[in-house]
Amino acid sequence: MPEPLLEVRGLKVAFGGGRDALLRRKPAFEAVRGIDFSIAKGEAFALVGESGAGKSTAARCVVGLQRPTDGTITFVGAPLGPRRDPAQRRAIQMVFQDPFGSLSPRMAVGAAICELLRVNGLAEDKAAARRQATELFALVGLPESALDQRPRAFSGGQRQRIGIARALAVEPTLLVADEPVSALDVSIQASVLILLKRLQRELGLSMLFISHDLAVVKQLCDRVAVMNEGEIVEEGSVQEVFSRPRHEFTRRLLAATTDLPRLEISRARLVQAEAAVGR
Repeated sequence: MPEPLLEVRGLKVAFGGGRDALLRRKPAFEAVRGIDFSIAKGEAFALVGESGAGKSTAARCVVGLQRPTDGTITFVGAPLGPRRDPAQRRAIQMVFQDPFGSLSPRMAVGAAICELLRVNGLAEDKAAARRQATELFALVGLPESALDQRPRAFSGGQRQRIGIARALAVEPTLLVADEPVSALDVSIQASVLILLKRLQRELGLSMLFISHDLAVVKQLCDRVAVMNEGEIVEEGSVQEVFSRPRHEFTRRLLAATTDLPRLEISRARLVQAEAAVGR
């Protein structure tokens, strides 16, 4: 069996604790309670569960935005600690739930991406950075003219596409998508999902997809782990977990799921989806 791209073992995250004003010890809240999972190269893997299950906290540990209380994270065979080298930081990028909150309101979106390219040594000068930013925007279905606009000029779906372009700018190996469509209107969620699925296939990306929506996971992912109260209660292929759930919590999630039409990545479907996002 090939070595996994990402391997998480015994991951724990606790918040709080210490002592109160009367010096009484306060128990820590355990958001993540010793979970294990791995992601293979080119695989789309999902962590699903209700709000507060710990899935986003686990994702932030993978990206390096949250320090674990215990456990190990290994990427391409090397440990990922609190301090990561530039190559490790570039290799794992995140697409956030709120696309507007993750963009600077004072800076044109193209300028932000060009600066990112130059800081990481991926563009020789401003002209090269502009060309690369234009190519990134074309990849996610946005015109070059969008580079000169600020975030408030875009719809929610367009902002999320900008967030995806920014994540791809540093050529990551693993894309961590934290509820990337939950803040979007239902009418444009499918177009963003189609985009993510196409990019994952065309670029050979691995993906850690965080969601509370099993219908979305069914469309996008190869394997899934179900989290409840900080623990993984079930894991397997999407087909296996959806057709033969073993845990009662998984069965409850599935019972509350509204099925979605299958996402087909045909050229005609992509054109329709991109037109919808552009409105």
